[in-house]
Amino acid sequence: MKINFTSLMYFQKVAELEHLTKAAEALHIAQPALSRTIRSMEEELDVSLFTHQGRNIHLTRDGHILLKYTNKILGSLDDLRQELQDSRDLQQLTVKLAIMSSSRLIPAFLMKFKEEYPETILEIVPQNSDSANASRTDLTLFSSLKHIDNDHTITLFRENLVMVFPTGTPYAHLPYVNLHDLSDMDFIMPPKGFLLRKTVEAYCKKAGFTPKVILESDNPDTVGEFIRAGLGIALVPQMTWHNAQIHNVALPVGDQECHRDLNISWKTDSKLSLSAVLLREYIVDHFWEFVRDNANKTFPMQKRPPGRLEVFFIALTRMTDPI
Repeated sequence: MKINFTSLMYFQKVAELEHLTKAAEALHIAQPALSRTIRSMEEELDVSLFTHQGRNIHLTRDGHILLKYTNKILGSLDDLRQELQDSRDLQQLTVKLAIMSSSRLIPAFLMKFKEEYPETILEIVPQNSDSANASRTDLTLFSSLKHIDNDHTITLFRENLVMVFPTGTPYAHLPYVNLHDLSDMDFIMPPKGFLLRKTVEAYCKKAGFTPKVILESDNPDTVGEFIRAGLGIALVPQMTWHNAQIHNVALPVGDQECHRDLNISWKTDSKLSLSAVLLREYIVDHFWEFVRDNANKTFPMQKRPPGRLEVFFIALTRMTDPI
């Protein structure tokens, strides 16, 4: 037989106890089998490993040399097993989350999750247009034009979009604005490939025009400053892009219902870790309430105008509620 980890463990135990019968009992194998293993090792190495003195045996010089390397090899094997176990444990605790929507609300929300599950390690994948990168994550938070509900995706809630103008706009006194009236205006949008960009372009197309984009940014603060400086206007999510509306004028769209659905999806090519499952369920159970509470603080409930504009002040609707 060729020397392997098992034969080295057998040899190490015999060297430790210096007695074949006791070693066989400790290893839970028959003594003849243990003796054959030791003989096979001696034959393969062409050395004598033990000398016999009555019932006891002692290592030879060559036996001591083999024991030195056996301890190193088996010690490394133990280290390998421990490192692999640590890696598995770390993988079970690590959750890769791709944030492609609502990025401004996520940090505060994840802090609440970490308070309940402090051992979880969160690896955040920033918003970008690389869908292949998102596919390698455990969970993905993204937006869409339509409600999604399948075996690996759930729509969490619906969020309205509002038109944002600088304070000097002639539309400021109006209760709403029609999107088709804005076809000649300069738009500020996220870069091409971003989901919000595709959403806004779709609504503009429905209104009968292609928006003239003069500036691109996916940062609500930056977009808000551009608008405030009079460089353009933007159609943005009312709650998650609240910063773009500060010191500007935000109006609902009157000629069509402009909204986006926020969804969470999870990988299907392999089983989710326990930590990933916990985060997924936490998002499903609590994210809508978290956004709603923030919405109520910023936009208190008020008497709403009738008709299709009634969805504006509510700002978002959970997909289990009537729309």
